[in-house]
Amino acid sequence: MKKFILIANLIIFAWALPAQAQNNITVTRNEALVDFPRSVTFQLDLADASDVASVSLVYEVDRSGCLEANTAVPVELNGNQAEWTWEMVRSGNPPPGATLRWAWQITDRSGNVTTTDEQSHTFVDDRFDWQTVSVPNIRLHWYEGDDVGPILLEAAVAGLDQLQNEMGITLDSEVQLFIYGESDDMRDAVLYIQEWAGGVAFSDYNIILIGVPPRIAESWGVPTVRHELAHLVIGQFGRSCVGGSRPTWLDEGLAVYAEGEPSESIQADIDNAIKNNSFEPVRSLSGAFSAHGPEAGIAYSQSYSVVKFLLDTYGQAQMQELILTLAEGTGYDAALEAVYGFNVDGLEQVWRQSLGLPLRDIPPTPTAVSAQAIPTIEPFGVPESVPTEPAAAATAVPPTTADPGSGICNLSAFPLLLVGFGVVLRRRK
Repeated sequence: MKKFILIANLIIFAWALPAQAQNNITVTRNEALVDFPRSVTFQLDLADASDVASVSLVYEVDRSGCLEANTAVPVELNGNQAEWTWEMVRSGNPPPGATLRWAWQITDRSGNVTTTDEQSHTFVDDRFDWQTVSVPNIRLHWYEGDDVGPILLEAAVAGLDQLQNEMGITLDSEVQLFIYGESDDMRDAVLYIQEWAGGVAFSDYNIILIGVPPRIAESWGVPTVRHELAHLVIGQFGRSCVGGSRPTWLDEGLAVYAEGEPSESIQADIDNAIKNNSFEPVRSLSGAFSAHGPEAGIAYSQSYSVVKFLLDTYGQAQMQELILTLAEGTGYDAALEAVYGFNVDGLEQVWRQSLGLPLRDIPPTPTAVSAQAIPTIEPFGVPESVPTEPAAAATAVPPTTADPGSGICNLSAFPLLLVGFGVVLRRRK
């Protein structure tokens, strides 16, 4: 597969905006040079800096969060000019579609502060000529394949309809999807991403990037878009500012459920596990799933089965209540007890009964399982040691080690800016 080299395309935006104040400080230039995804250089020129004591740059990127957070950087004046570069190779980069905002604060020798008008810029991956289709609250961008955009937008709308009709969960702010024609193209837009990743979901930005070659847009792209969009929608609905989290079986089960009718491989997983009584304990699916091997495939299929049981048996209102209770910081067992009257082990027993399976012998004292930062994974078929299917990314290189507790499953090793995004792994059906 052809590997694109990102060429620095410096975009000069924001023309000279004069800013007059009582102290007669005048801005003659306020610009930013964007070399996406590597850096942004902010530049300020003053008509006369002789009375200026200090200059600070204040900037932020629009994102969802519990606290307003911007960055103030003292910048040294060089004559009448100030310049500072945000090196995103050190911090990680926001995704395409994210909006950067900034202003300068100029303090004179008497202590008066002049703040320039706020400027903004939306990051663009300008290697490609993007096309856009949209419906309310969803914008989908793509550049390869005439039908890819409409097909995947239709999939996104169908996924949202299912979330609303069957779970009562609606999208409350706009989501953008960037559909790259190849996984390599997508990976070049994101610093510090594994070479085997097929996509990234930036939950804090409500932005999804996926590499979807046109030839597999319907077979792989449609369910993947529905799956990843469900993660963002449910994340919006159950966003927590107190440290609440959802068990992995709930998060992934809801996302698979949002895809619509289960695929043949998922149904086969469930049928075989029922036949062989080989389901894993539900409690063991509360943390990170394996990144590869047959056990990962059954984990997603089993999670779907558990979530479908809860929705079919108890309805959407209680599912919403469970998500919101978990968002308040309530533990998994306590949240299930409050909403359904049983803990994780009790859930397993009633779910197994619904499938005609014998009850599991469960120790009297459950072992607590804490949620981990985990990737969101396209849940079709049995994953292999090279998780990106050849049809999707022929040049993908698998990781050299297979430790589910490290690498992408442990986002603490990633730059702070990127904490909270999920990764889509490509797997053969």
